[in-house]
Amino acid sequence: MDTRPTVTFPMPRSNPFDPPPGYTALQDQEPLTLARMTVGKRQDVWLVTRYEEARAILADTARFSSDSRDPGYPLVRAFSRMIRDDPPEHTHFRQMLTSEFLGRRITALQDDVQQLTDELLDDIAAREQPVDLVKALAMPLPSLVICRLLGVPYDEHEYLQQRTAAALSKESTSRQIDQAIDDLGDYLEKVVRAKMDAPTDDLLSRFVVGQVQSGQCRYEDAVDIARLLLVAGHVTTVNMIGLGILTLLQHPDQLDELRRDPALVGGAVDELLRYLSITGGVARVATEDVEVAGRLIRAGQGVLVLHSVANRDPREFPDPDRFDIHRDARRHLAFGHGAHLCIGMLLARMEMRVVLSTLLRRFPGLRPAVPADEIPFRHEMRIYGIHELPVLW
Repeated sequence: MDTRPTVTFPMPRSNPFDPPPGYTALQDQEPLTLARMTVGKRQDVWLVTRYEEARAILADTARFSSDSRDPGYPLVRAFSRMIRDDPPEHTHFRQMLTSEFLGRRITALQDDVQQLTDELLDDIAAREQPVDLVKALAMPLPSLVICRLLGVPYDEHEYLQQRTAAALSKESTSRQIDQAIDDLGDYLEKVVRAKMDAPTDDLLSRFVVGQVQSGQCRYEDAVDIARLLLVAGHVTTVNMIGLGILTLLQHPDQLDELRRDPALVGGAVDELLRYLSITGGVARVATEDVEVAGRLIRAGQGVLVLHSVANRDPREFPDPDRFDIHRDARRHLAFGHGAHLCIGMLLARMEMRVVLSTLLRRFPGLRPAVPADEIPFRHEMRIYGIHELPVLW
């Protein structure tokens, strides 16, 4: 029986596009490894590095809980009860939102996303080169889309991004994280209250009218859900767009293929999600003793499913460290798996498809303005990406 951890978590990257090599070494040895956390709660945690075991644990809501209030839960406070709750409570709230993220709703949004993308690229084309694509495109587009979807004023986006960054920084203390999450809740409480008094045509208004005023959920739940959607709806997509564009620029032959054949963009988006997987891990806590791949996880022990590492498992994705837009990467775990599968995955995929296809069409000479080793990566953030991407065309 395992009694002591053999490694520490987190580990440093050596290549900014790859997971830390220490995790890959663990994956080569065994599916699960007991580690000692050196950040956050500083407790022992099981690291899951192989695809099959990662997928199985994420699907097992009976024996692995998402409840961040449990002492064994390995990460700090969750943004929302949508993340924290287990079925059936989680299922209840998820069903309230499902219709907003169905394919037909996302298809209806695509014209708006295309218009916003065209406007941002018009502005870029008129600027003096080089231009920072993170500031000019990757940051504003998802922010504009989620603000429009939720009915949140975009003129407050700088404050919201600053509070979100504080909540997601590895350098923030637990108190600072709690304060940032509370600040977002205080702001959104005012927004939700305004929707209750004067609903408009947006997701939050429909939720307030359909769920809160009908007694299906509490007012506080609407604020909680708004906070989750606001944060999750733009932070991950911002970083995937920036890092995804940089990845394509590092593979010019495949970039040229995408320019010649836009039909390849959908597959390229899934491969980028598999290859990059910008969120480090998904936390769970065992609710009973569970044996996984010959290892005994005790009730109350925390688990971190390292899906960025599982997405590089050669047992599921041959030659996994090779970026290949022709690979069938649809079974990647970048959006999670099981009951907590990201509800906004269709929206994120659509935004990335629109941005990449339009950018490559309008800027055929797009190229980095600085060497890759001068790009500032977001090593200090829990959501990985890049701070800047200066380009020429």
